[in-house]
Amino acid sequence: MKNYLPYTSVLILAVCSFGSLIAEDVKSGEDSINPYGVCAHLSRWEFPEAKREVDLMREAGIGGFRCDLDWNKIEPEKGKFNFDFWDGLVDIAQSGGVDILSIIPGSTPKFAQPFPHHADELAESSAKIVEHFKGRIKYWEIVNEPNHISFWGGLEPNAVEYRELLKKVYPAVKKANPSAKVLYGGLAGVPYDYMEETFKDGGANSFDIMNIHPYNWLGVQEDVLIPKIKKTRAMMEKYGVGDKPIWITEFGYTSAEENPSTQKYMRRALEKLGIDPTKATIGYLSDEKYNFFSDAFKGSVKRVFPDAKKYRRVDFNKLKTLNPEKCPVLFIGENEAFPYDHLEALYEYISKGGIVANSGGLPFYFDIKIGKDGNAKTVGGDRDKMKIFRLSAKSYNDPDMAFVKPMLSNVRGHRGDVVKKKSGAGFEDIKPDGHYNGRLYVSDAALGPEDKMIPFLYGVFGDREIPMGAIIKYGGDMKGAFIALFARGGENATEELQAQMLPREYILARSAGVERIYKYCFRDNERDYTRESHFGIIRRNLDPKPAYFAYKTLTQMLGRAVPKYEKINGVNTASWIRDDGVPVFAVWTHMYKRRVALEFDGQIKEIKDYLGKEVSYSAGDGRIVLSASGGVIYISGIKNVKISK
Repeated sequence: MKNYLPYTSVLILAVCSFGSLIAEDVKSGEDSINPYGVCAHLSRWEFPEAKREVDLMREAGIGGFRCDLDWNKIEPEKGKFNFDFWDGLVDIAQSGGVDILSIIPGSTPKFAQPFPHHADELAESSAKIVEHFKGRIKYWEIVNEPNHISFWGGLEPNAVEYRELLKKVYPAVKKANPSAKVLYGGLAGVPYDYMEETFKDGGANSFDIMNIHPYNWLGVQEDVLIPKIKKTRAMMEKYGVGDKPIWITEFGYTSAEENPSTQKYMRRALEKLGIDPTKATIGYLSDEKYNFFSDAFKGSVKRVFPDAKKYRRVDFNKLKTLNPEKCPVLFIGENEAFPYDHLEALYEYISKGGIVANSGGLPFYFDIKIGKDGNAKTVGGDRDKMKIFRLSAKSYNDPDMAFVKPMLSNVRGHRGDVVKKKSGAGFEDIKPDGHYNGRLYVSDAALGPEDKMIPFLYGVFGDREIPMGAIIKYGGDMKGAFIALFARGGENATEELQAQMLPREYILARSAGVERIYKYCFRDNERDYTRESHFGIIRRNLDPKPAYFAYKTLTQMLGRAVPKYEKINGVNTASWIRDDGVPVFAVWTHMYKRRVALEFDGQIKEIKDYLGKEVSYSAGDGRIVLSASGGVIYISGIKNVKISK
């Protein structure tokens, strides 16, 4: 509905629409490729619903899916191949109009374990597999996340070994099918030292497409993603392969829940300190400027303290005037970074009686600086900064903690978690369910003579009990307390936030020149509350989540275009010409609502929110004022847009 009035406003409604979109191939160099993909375990537990999942992908405009080609299923015994299962899966994909990116080796047959030490066998078998699927599967990824122990055959990752494996598998695959495209194994965390080592001595010439997995758990991608992609491209240029495409074959945020026992421990800890959260204001540190959020991603305040009387967002500028009498508790989330320029203000808050709570990780380990580009940058790494608050930690890497690692979980997905846990005195009725990583432990080494440590959660290692979470009740010059839960609980976000972040990641990546992007993942397995069970954009029963509609809207509004991204006065914008020739302008904030006035040329054709709902609006004289937030707003028909004061 279009009403052109002197005063302008936009009403943003979050209502789902479910149309259909036929995914068209996109011309890219010599290849025609749709830039939108998903990871789907269709070669494993999802196979019974493969046809329906492929239909849902197609309806959303998704052009391909990525899954493991399990070597042990195709060649269970040396030299004995059976392609029946995979022939059926390829038929389903082709009939649905999507392509497959196959990961080799997936699960490995017994005769080739561990596979990094059987590169010759892998090369030989890969060639036969690729030859069989010639003309039907074009894209082949050589090892998922080779820099991660879970995917490097259970061995300690070794960049030189991966380089040598690539140098054997790549020519074998290309000989079997010269038109096949070989992807470098997507790197977890984008480790540049590892990457460079694999590029040396001919490694950079042993793949056709570069590949990374640039997850960001601590905040939004706007400050960090594009620099990662640029640095990857610079590394490629250094080794003479700067013209090769870059893909992202895993990406995204999870809609997992908070660790179920964390809520109980935090509530009881406050009660021990004389605070009833149902009658108190719980403050939480969240600041867009510093990309620091305690209400999202890792330890959301409303999930850790679900029944607080009131929540109060505190940015770092407001921290220096925060009054413990009005806001007795300040939640800082599961953040290991903190701008050191504001440590004194936090100390003053605690000295006056404030209670600070962290729900995981080593607080104050990294500093946050604002760069010349206006982006927040995490720098340094100093465990001693904790001593300002008379806090100390032990790591399983410390010499006197060597007994810890061998007793941690080795289960894939929860590798490194503490297996046996115990609640502390006064918390015995709380069952320590859930998963806690076993890297960090609370120590009393920095306490003052009048301070008291009250452990509420222990990791149990034989006859030793090591505190994982504790209340530090200060004495002397400090009247407050610190609730320290150093054991990391895991990443989580709401379904709404997951949906908001999806198009933002894609717009940023495409603006930086990434050719194709795969959302991890397509379908939730819903095994438990943790991140790996809730990365999907559809539920286990195949019902779409909000992120599905966000993806569908993105493919419709962005299409094959390469957007131009700009951050202007803290507001994120992108512009492009859609496939049908219509200009589109997108606007969003890092997280919180903000009134934005836009001046533009052209005529507004429609405005959609990130879920695809058309919104009513009023505009006039080439100007519109809207309430921007973390969800992308798409405005089609306007160009030469300026943000006015």
